[in-house]
Amino acid sequence: MIEVVDLTKVYPNGTRANAGLSFAVHEGEVVGVIGPNGAGKTTLIRQLLGLLKPTSGRIRILDCDVVSHPHMIKGRVGYVPQAPGFYPSLTVEEVISFVLSLKGLRGAALRERVMETLTLIGLEQSARLFGYQLSYGMAKLVLLGMAICQNPPVLILDEPTAMVDIERKERVWQAITAARARAVLLASHDIHEVREHCTRVYLMLGGKFIAEGPPHEIAALTRLSTVITLVAENPQRVEEMLVKSGDMFSRKGEVFEIIFPELGMALARLEQIRQVTALRYIYVEAPSLEKAVKALLWEGRAQ
Repeated sequence: MIEVVDLTKVYPNGTRANAGLSFAVHEGEVVGVIGPNGAGKTTLIRQLLGLLKPTSGRIRILDCDVVSHPHMIKGRVGYVPQAPGFYPSLTVEEVISFVLSLKGLRGAALRERVMETLTLIGLEQSARLFGYQLSYGMAKLVLLGMAICQNPPVLILDEPTAMVDIERKERVWQAITAARARAVLLASHDIHEVREHCTRVYLMLGGKFIAEGPPHEIAALTRLSTVITLVAENPQRVEEMLVKSGDMFSRKGEVFEIIFPELGMALARLEQIRQVTALRYIYVEAPSLEKAVKALLWEGRAQ
């Protein structure tokens, strides 16, 4: 669906925004690209959309050569930009209707598809609101509606849930899933979002990919500790056990945070604790994707 080979972009001032990037997004995949600000994610997306010509390399989307014929993917790729665009004098309904009318829809078919899209993005009750009346989160949903109303086989999403509240963030992903695009490329800073929805992840730093794989493999690339946080019915029994075993732990009131070098030891100790006291709360990081990403970025900068 998307194939990128040895993509490089050097700006006239000598800045190398992308350096030899190669990756693919296959049918049925949601692929994430994560990295700090300035890593080169937006430059990559602009090249994929044919808005920026690469210095060298190859881009193919839906079997079209984007570098040589960028116009061929127009209308076949849905794009949600990072910053929402507002149409202050148009209603939500009018914006979606305008996009679909450009695709040739008219009459009852147009009205039906507009309502389907508004329902999909959860704005059917806000159809008559003007652009200036929309919150930031609602404006992002309108952008998503503009992208998915055309049923594109490929979606490219640049921070689709940035600065969106928790409730609307869930609605965004419900709409993306319901849209049934055959392939999705996501650029995001939201580690939870990437872990929850992406089949594969590329970690970008300085215009290069420094790690790639499924989220659980990215998390396992570094030798990070497993951390258990728990609250027990009998905290004194827990503390006595941890002191006797020599485990590294801290206690704040009833809350224990226990650190283990690897997951197997953590689970074994947890079972021993459960045998002496009931647990009211437990949370296990083994290891967290967020900490792994931070560690990999730190190592990448140090090289």
